[in-house]
Amino acid sequence: MPALLAWALVLHLWIAGPLWAGEGADVYTYGTVDLQLSASDWRALEGNQQRRGNSPYSHTKLNLFADIVANERLTVFNHLTLDPSARATIGTFLRTWVRYSVVVRPDFDLHLQVGKIPTPFGHFTERAYTDINPVLGFPLMYHYSSSLRKDQLPTGNAVLLAHRGQGSPAAFTGYEGNADGSAGLPMVYDSCWDFGGSAVGSLWRFEYLLAVTQGSLSDPQSNAVDDNDGQQLALRLGFVPFTGLLLRTSYARAPYLDRAVAEDLAPGQQVEDFLQRIVGVSAEYEWRHLAVIGEWADNRWESPVIHDAGGGEQDLQVTGFYVEGRCKLQPGWFVGGRYSGLRYGRIDDGSGMGRSIRWDWDVDRMEFGTGYWINDVILTKLTAQVNDFGGPGAHHDSILAAQLTILF
Repeated sequence: MPALLAWALVLHLWIAGPLWAGEGADVYTYGTVDLQLSASDWRALEGNQQRRGNSPYSHTKLNLFADIVANERLTVFNHLTLDPSARATIGTFLRTWVRYSVVVRPDFDLHLQVGKIPTPFGHFTERAYTDINPVLGFPLMYHYSSSLRKDQLPTGNAVLLAHRGQGSPAAFTGYEGNADGSAGLPMVYDSCWDFGGSAVGSLWRFEYLLAVTQGSLSDPQSNAVDDNDGQQLALRLGFVPFTGLLLRTSYARAPYLDRAVAEDLAPGQQVEDFLQRIVGVSAEYEWRHLAVIGEWADNRWESPVIHDAGGGEQDLQVTGFYVEGRCKLQPGWFVGGRYSGLRYGRIDDGSGMGRSIRWDWDVDRMEFGTGYWINDVILTKLTAQVNDFGGPGAHHDSILAAQLTILF
């Protein structure tokens, strides 16, 4: 039944879309098919898996797009991903948002967006598609799950520390015997987009984005059902000092805890009192056939149960970063690579001895590869990825993969 519903939705967007779009509307339909083969060891594939079971290394994936241009000011964007390895309903993979152009001038433009809008943070969302991404995987800060949960609270520092490295549902043993299979929170979860609205545009050499959404960057609400009564505020500013260089800074704050943990809070506390706060900077530089991108972000989750040695509340902090490069060697042929990492902050170990240790294991990932456009619609890639997930007996878990992408 889910498969039938998925294909019915596809047909609706591709065939019936022009009918309900209205007379005079233009409908642009296109898509990609990704076919992959990979060989891996130890936890490498698990470390790339998204919450819904899908992965950049899924053997088969289909992306369908239907852009409905009602007039020169109003456009409806639709994006649907079909991944047989996913466990979630098809609705979580459908992205639909409306853009209305309020002002369009050479020196200033303003657009309003509403719906399931693109991730309003950082520098990766527009490059996550397989025909743009120079490798196959994602930067760690945009998907890798920590051992922190939104819907479960550890009883203290020592319990959280005992679950380091258990971010994935398959690895989580449960706080105090609760073996719920939910995934841990990443810094930013770009695989899901959030419901909300935004204002985007540019002024002279500046670009801007202001967004209000239901969820948080680490836990977007892809089904339009919020799990607390707070909203996220996100801001992104960009500056182009000269042609080829783009500088950006981003900020977001939002309550991240699920109302399911309300009964575990102290009297007078509410889940909306505890925020995720994240700030980041990025730079992209293009020169001839070379493009280099770097991004850094500092993220903090306020916690009702984590305390410092003096008994005061302590945030759970993590820093994420990546550096990425892509170089065109000759027409159709390019090489690319990315190094990304996560560095977790220190908390008191709960022993009463005043010792502090990192609350989760630091993670590193190196990925490199080459791609070749056989023609305008067929792209091949060969990539290798090496991971260090930290912890006792850590392995250098690796993946060797080949991908064929067909645009249509």
